[in-house]
Amino acid sequence: MSVGVIVTLRLEHVDITLTKTGDYAVRSALALAASHGDRRYVTIAEVADRMALPRPFTPQVLGLLAKAGIAESKAGRGGGYRLARDPADISILEVVEAAEGSLINSRCTLRGGPCGVDGHCVVHDTWMTAGEAFRRALAATTLAEVAVGTQPGSVVGSA
Repeated sequence: MSVGVIVTLRLEHVDITLTKTGDYAVRSALALAASHGDRRYVTIAEVADRMALPRPFTPQVLGLLAKAGIAESKAGRGGGYRLARDPADISILEVVEAAEGSLINSRCTLRGGPCGVDGHCVVHDTWMTAGEAFRRALAATTLAEVAVGTQPGSVVGSA
C-alpha cells in the first residue's frame, strides 16, 4: 500500500510534477488546514505522521510555509505550526511556490538557455500561455477546497 502522494498533471505527454519538497509542502499545508478550526498548533510529528512525510524533512518544509506567510510557528511546550490565515484565503499556487519558487518558466523550451536572450523561439507564446493557464488554475484553487475530506489523523492520498 502506497501512502505517498506526488501531485502530477498529465497533458498529452507533458508531465507536470512537483518536486518532493513541493509535494511535502502541499501535504503539510493540508495537514494544517485540517486542524485550522481549533486554531491549535500542530506538532511536526503530527504533520509527518498524518501525511506520511519523512520526519527529518518536515521541519524544513514547514519552515518554508512559515517564511512565505502561510503558516506560523510557536516554539516550546504547546508549540508547533498552524496556518497564518484561513485556508479559504490561501491558494494552492502560494503553497506550491513557497516550496518550488516561481512557476513562471524562464528557460527556453527549444534552446535550453534563458528565455528571450536571442529573441523568442517559435513555441514561446504557446508555452507561456499554457504556463499562465496552469498558474491561474492553481491560484483559483484554495487550500480549503482541496482540504475538503481531509480529516485530522488521516493520510491524504492513501492508495
